[in-house]
Amino acid sequence: MDVDAHLRGTYERAAPTYDRAAFSHHAAFGERLAQLVVLGPGGRVLDVGCGAGGALLPAAWRVGPTGEAVGIDLAEGMVARTREAAAEAGLDHVRAEVMDAAALDFEDGHFDAVLCAFTLAAIPDAEGALAEMRRVLRPTGSIGVALWDDLVDDLWHWEGELMGEFAAQAPPELLATVGERSARFRHATDLRAALDAAGFRDVAITQAHVDRTYADGEAWWEWFLSGGARAFLESLPETAREQFRERGLERLRGAGEHARTRRFVAMLAHARV
Repeated sequence: MDVDAHLRGTYERAAPTYDRAAFSHHAAFGERLAQLVVLGPGGRVLDVGCGAGGALLPAAWRVGPTGEAVGIDLAEGMVARTREAAAEAGLDHVRAEVMDAAALDFEDGHFDAVLCAFTLAAIPDAEGALAEMRRVLRPTGSIGVALWDDLVDDLWHWEGELMGEFAAQAPPELLATVGERSARFRHATDLRAALDAAGFRDVAITQAHVDRTYADGEAWWEWFLSGGARAFLESLPETAREQFRERGLERLRGAGEHARTRRFVAMLAHARV
């Protein structure tokens, strides 16, 4: 299996429902992240891994029509989502492009701020990407990074256990690659070390959370297919994938609101050049 091609394809297929199925849980963190970096009217901001624009659009409002707001993503579908969201919001100064985070096509010192929301752990060359983000920042620039914290809501341990039951039917190279990349930033100390190594200073990391409730089991399934976990599901044989779905739906069938509510916990980091 070409793992990187599989993962890129996953996000292309997930793009139409990304942060849209069941509920939005990325945008709340993206907005907070955009508030952490130093930005003002007329500023220039880059969002690496822009997804559906959850961090870029709030930053675009801050820089205003005289500023520059650019989003990049490897998935054309995500770039399309950002463009669509910007158009709906009337943010004509927002643009989005397909680009590799580890090879940014921008001049040195071009941006006042760089954002990277829930993307760094998925980038193969994360160190190279951070070096590129620092390169395109001005000497007075700042960076904001969001990553999922290594915490699982007690009510949702069953989901990971269910994935474990089917893991033997997934390509081992996919599991190994995703596991290795995710482990690089499992804790706040890992993220801090990576930012320090890239040459950033005054690193500050806080924790934030949002609670979201699935309407029912079908909403959970649609959500599961709308993000990175889709890569695992699509790697399973069709019969196993259907069994996984039925087991999950059975778990949530008739569940009360408390059992259908999930807490998402993120690490929000900001630093200066």
